[in-house]
Amino acid sequence: MIQRFKSDKRIKLIDYLAVFLLVISCGTAYFYLYNAGSTLLILLFFSFFYAINKKVKFKVNCFTVIYVLLILVNYLLFGYDMNLVGDLIFLMSTFLVVSSSNYTVFRRAFLDVTVFLAIVSILFEALFLSGIISPVLYGAGKGGLFGHYLYCYHAFGGGLWGISSQLYGIFWEPGIYQMILNIALLMNLDLLDKLSKIPSKRIKIITLVLAVVLTRSTTGYLTLGIIFVGYFVKNSAKSPKSKILAILSMIVFGIVVVSSSVITDKFSDDNASFIARSNDWTALTNAIITHPLWGSGVNAAAFEKVAVKFGMHGSKSAGILFQTAQMGLFWLFAYYYSLRKEFYKRNLHISIVFYIIAITFLGIGEPLMYSPLMLLLVLPFKKYQYE
Repeated sequence: MIQRFKSDKRIKLIDYLAVFLLVISCGTAYFYLYNAGSTLLILLFFSFFYAINKKVKFKVNCFTVIYVLLILVNYLLFGYDMNLVGDLIFLMSTFLVVSSSNYTVFRRAFLDVTVFLAIVSILFEALFLSGIISPVLYGAGKGGLFGHYLYCYHAFGGGLWGISSQLYGIFWEPGIYQMILNIALLMNLDLLDKLSKIPSKRIKIITLVLAVVLTRSTTGYLTLGIIFVGYFVKNSAKSPKSKILAILSMIVFGIVVVSSSVITDKFSDDNASFIARSNDWTALTNAIITHPLWGSGVNAAAFEKVAVKFGMHGSKSAGILFQTAQMGLFWLFAYYYSLRKEFYKRNLHISIVFYIIAITFLGIGEPLMYSPLMLLLVLPFKKYQYE
């Protein structure tokens, strides 16, 4: 039996703080790239506090068990590494938060936090273009990086490539920002439902879509298109109007793919980013074939040896392949199996085929499969209640 309640009125400050800390630990410039140690420790301690406050109810699934075992196996086979410790902290923190949360409350809090960050980032971008604010280079030389141009924790470009016209938000590159935006949309696709009771739903959907467009991220555009097509296809059986919208969304998506310079330029043979990513896909696939079961280790000497052998690019941007190359096919199986199981628990307003394609697009573009952002898609929540 579906329970009906006004979930937005049940969101508390502590819920917003939990979501905010999870978000800032996912590929942000100031908080994670340059201050990872303090950010991870704050997240870990707060997750324990949150679990106690919310009376955590531990639920383990296939992914939880296999990921913990793989971290242990990784340590025994390849030795200690701080990145492995980071993976464990992320897993523990995310697990504690979702095991203490009602999914409906969490997804609404995630939506509100993401929309707030999007509004602020768009406002800062407008102020920057107007010449009112000036970002300064931060973190140059720290950890071998070239720094980022920051203003109030928001990035406007990197020290290596200069000020950018793309929207970064608080993240180290637009490709990561669009992941947050698209996942917030995926979790709250009832924004598109005319019967939805989400407050200010039109403002929220416009803000999310506008922010994705301003990132000018190829993956962001493709994923956004897949989400809309998947939503209308899912709802096409309900009414003739939904069928028409499903067809129109497919046509529009096709036109954007063919005509948008953001997409077509990215897949051109002379695009440096496309060349680097293609090289990553090939090299990481070969690395998986070489060590399929347990992988080559998280930041281990064995992995570096394989990376050199296959000429892997330094960014290792294909996140799903990167994590599989490090931890093996058991990790990949556990992730997609749990992703499918969680899909049905969460009553998502999208076709499962399009949902899996969308998550794959998000996971293949950035090396963030270890982060809370991608973990919360496969970890079980304390409760699943729907409005």
